[in-house]
Amino acid sequence: MPVLITAGLDPEAYRLQRILSVQDVFFADEKELPLMPGIKSMVLPSYTSPSFAHEVLKTCLDNSIDMIYPLKRGEILELSHARQLFAEYDISLMIPSDEWLKNKLPDLLPGRSYIAVMKNGELLAGHLPENQLISLNETGVFTWATIDGKIEYSLLLLSG
Repeated sequence: MPVLITAGLDPEAYRLQRILSVQDVFFADEKELPLMPGIKSMVLPSYTSPSFAHEVLKTCLDNSIDMIYPLKRGEILELSHARQLFAEYDISLMIPSDEWLKNKLPDLLPGRSYIAVMKNGELLAGHLPENQLISLNETGVFTWATIDGKIEYSLLLLSG
């Protein structure tokens, strides 16, 4: 089934696709993406639109998309309010729990060198630090870094 990756104007969205090894991908952004061979793209409304979640849901249903990787802070927060709606249609939102968003979202790490895609604490793609106890029982696209000898995680957030 196809997946949707937002922030399609940012090269990191395409890096995520390569890490995921997913072929059937739609890239989306608020502005039209340049035409590229073999790339499916679409325009989504701004996360500030009152109908943002419903428009994303409609797009997913129209294109049989069953997993969404939102990569912008506003999109993540808006979609977090619509978890139940997407769950009713068996569409996975690759975002952390509300508690994690409340407590950890402001703590962004510098740089984007390491990416780990997690679903309920399981590594789906990317990699985690070796020989480290992982206590990240969350869902989403994370970056990680070693700070003062301790592994710190942050949500991968792109501009917008």
